[in-house]
Amino acid sequence: MFNMEEQEKNILEKYIQGSINEMEYNELKQMVITGDEKKLLEMIDTCYHKDTNIYAMPLTAKDTLRNKIWQQIKKENFRKRIQKFAALAATILLPIFIFSTTYFYLQADKYKQKPNIITSNNGQKAEFTLPDGTSVHLNSGSKLSYNSEYNGSIREVILEGEAFFDVTPNKEKPFIVKTSVFNVEVLGTSFNVSIYNDENIAETTLIDGKVKLTLNNDQSQPIYLTPSQKFVYSKINKKGNIYLTDEEYELAWKNGILIFKAESLEEVFHKMERWYGVTIHYDKNNIVNDQFTGKFKALTIQEMMNILRMHYNLKYKIENNNIYII
Repeated sequence: MFNMEEQEKNILEKYIQGSINEMEYNELKQMVITGDEKKLLEMIDTCYHKDTNIYAMPLTAKDTLRNKIWQQIKKENFRKRIQKFAALAATILLPIFIFSTTYFYLQADKYKQKPNIITSNNGQKAEFTLPDGTSVHLNSGSKLSYNSEYNGSIREVILEGEAFFDVTPNKEKPFIVKTSVFNVEVLGTSFNVSIYNDENIAETTLIDGKVKLTLNNDQSQPIYLTPSQKFVYSKINKKGNIYLTDEEYELAWKNGILIFKAESLEEVFHKMERWYGVTIHYDKNNIVNDQFTGKFKALTIQEMMNILRMHYNLKYKIENNNIYII
């Protein structure tokens, strides 16, 4: 329990925080009118050395505030201004209150705007649950972010790369995935989105439920998908089409399966770089122009390279995370 001296010293802190009651306010007013500089400085120092807000002031900001207030106090002639408390309070107490309150709300606003970011580097994958219970699988070389207001009026995330979402149903709060090409909006469903910055193709595959796609910077009608449909968009041609798709192929990465479906060797190398977290060095003019198909699970990079070596008669060497086709 606080003694009288501790309680007295905390009155200014309560005033700054906006939690002071009427009796304490009258006491504080009397202290400012009749108090001496030493006592008032002790009150300021108490607030100075404590975090009077949820978000602590930086030391430089505290120093600046303290010095300004102390200089103000020294300039004031308290005895001559006993009958002008309102003006005195405005010059001493209100600057503290305004500064700390403004700082608090600025910091709170910064906190609200600061996004939560989940990153899955090349060679890695991530699995996590969003605050509303939505399950997310994040593929290699991908990033997902959302701010502190998620699960408020809307549920919104920003995706770079590829992710699978199993969305918790909520008719009152649409779930939106924002990307550089299109936005995907659902109420409750499971779907896959693939949109890597270094690839021309952006895709959305619906597994269950229903989704609405809205192309960025395009006033055309929204695109709706039903289960087993995939929307494929060309960034170069700025056109998209809907196809029927194979769920096993689309979600192979989520199940730890590296799968190729009639893909060029250059595309195979690119996918392997992301999957294993390596860099493959090769001359585009010297690789075979062929379409590669295969499904592989739990293979090391050495085993995968040996398969390609036998299939294409490749020679290679591995140095740390670099693979050289020779």
